[in-house]
Amino acid sequence: GAVPPKAHATQVRGIIGAGSDDGVGITGVAPQAHLLALRACWPGHGTDTEAVCSSFTLAKALQFVLDSHVQVLNLSLTGPRDPLLARLLDVATAQRVVVVAAVDARSPGGGFPASHRDVMAVTGEDGPRIPPAAVLAPDHGIPATTIGGGWTLVSGTSYAAAQVSGLVAALRGLGPKGTPDQVRAALAPAGVG
Repeated sequence: GAVPPKAHATQVRGIIGAGSDDGVGITGVAPQAHLLALRACWPGHGTDTEAVCSSFTLAKALQFVLDSHVQVLNLSLTGPRDPLLARLLDVATAQRVVVVAAVDARSPGGGFPASHRDVMAVTGEDGPRIPPAAVLAPDHGIPATTIGGGWTLVSGTSYAAAQVSGLVAALRGLGPKGTPDQVRAALAPAGVG
């Protein structure tokens, strides 16, 4: 089933950067990373398990990311192709931001933004490789933080993307001048991409 938007964000954040000394019981892939959590979506009408986003709110979040000079952008979301968001993603990659996005196996080409050029698309190890250059990561039984200070096991490409974002953040911490292409190449020999 679907996860409430706030819970999803908490889980993704914990996978990327939960601290090793926070008493929760799990450590994120990049616990030293400085994370910016931006709210660009809200619960859908009549349900708390479906998030709704608009081009405007996502564009505002992407512009904030660009102004903040982040090194890694995790997009554990999918939706229809959007020209404004596509241009902002192009600006981000031109500024050497590594953009990591979850593949939606139900959408042609993996869905947007995963199908956008220069975006690091991530799918599960057992899932279809959409697009062909998609990075593979575990997508079942991933430890993640929960609202209220606990942890749980989660599954899905959103969480596979979060693990790759954490790995990219750790790599960028070691070599911040590396280009997105160099980061992708660093992942490929290890059997991740």
